[in-house]
Amino acid sequence: MNCREFSHCITPAVDGRLSGKDQALFGEHARLCPSCRHDYEEERSLAALIRARLQPARVPEGVLASILACTLQSESRLPSVSGLSIVEFFRHPRVIPVLACLLSFAVVMVVFSRHAPRVGAESVGFVTGSDIEHQSASNYEAVLNGTIVPQVVSDCPENVRTFFRGKTGFPVFIPAMKECTLVGGSINDYHGMRLAHVLYKHGLQYIYLYQACRESVMKGDTLHISHEARNDLDRTGWHCCTAPDGAAIVLWVRGRTFCAAVAPMNSEHLMAHLAEADVPGAW
Repeated sequence: MNCREFSHCITPAVDGRLSGKDQALFGEHARLCPSCRHDYEEERSLAALIRARLQPARVPEGVLASILACTLQSESRLPSVSGLSIVEFFRHPRVIPVLACLLSFAVVMVVFSRHAPRVGAESVGFVTGSDIEHQSASNYEAVLNGTIVPQVVSDCPENVRTFFRGKTGFPVFIPAMKECTLVGGSINDYHGMRLAHVLYKHGLQYIYLYQACRESVMKGDTLHISHEARNDLDRTGWHCCTAPDGAAIVLWVRGRTFCAAVAPMNSEHLMAHLAEADVPGAW
């Protein structure tokens, strides 16, 4: 697959519509071509942002009734489209009001979705395997695909801390990372163990933080890490590895909290963000 063919496959790849053979060729080209991989990551991040922002939201009854009434009234005056080309249909003067109503409805949905607090929503898609590195990578992929969305959406650290307060047996890390914007957080249970998930935006990319009870992880009863990760943590306090899609995974511990971070950047860059934010008052 060359760069031109790759470009044509980016949208189908983001939507999950490539065949197995094409997906393999696409992945191989992305691995070898930094420029194409960057284009793919940008579109994938944008698609994830749209999915996260365009969530269904309750619209005031008066607004919804007015939109529907306008739409139905316009629809009743629409001519038959038989014999019309697509271009002619959308240029028809009686089609324009309907499209305007639909666009207005979409704008209302976006506005209410962006400003309405989403606390306590169902969180789905978290991986149930006990390997933290695998869980982190798979959960990050689910974030990009829009399968996992925050249960609380806020760029205010205190709001997110309030959401987590009293819900976990360990302090949840809400770092203030430069050039990064807090998106929100989620909680889920894994065999009776509470896990915390915090999400940030860095440009068009996401940084995902996975957090658990340090003592439970180190015992390996419910969750476990690789021997290599355990050795690195004992020796340096950090462990870095790479997800199947090339994203960096960084593991570290702080007090009673075990942390894993995933982002589509090199591990040194990700560690720099985390180390810079790992200061008193960030918890």
